[in-house]
Amino acid sequence: MSPRYKVFVNRRVGRVLVSGKPEDEALIDEGWRVIHENNDWRAAFEFARDYADKHDYILEWYLEEEREVLKDALIN
Repeated sequence: MSPRYKVFVNRRVGRVLVSGKPEDEALIDEGWRVIHENNDWRAAFEFARDYADKHDYILEWYLEEEREVLKDALIN
């Protein structure tokens, strides 16, 4: 089963994070909110990118998740 990717936002610090890591749900206790979920990393990333652009926030993601998606795309 593929991971569920979440888009977290922290408006106080102006940051957006794309993550498929379950441990990042602990960010909710630190003032982050989940604003989007998707099974597809690219779709989650594009949503996060558009949101960050619209609000002039910093966009963050895990390179290892992006690499995994790109590797899978090359194989298929």
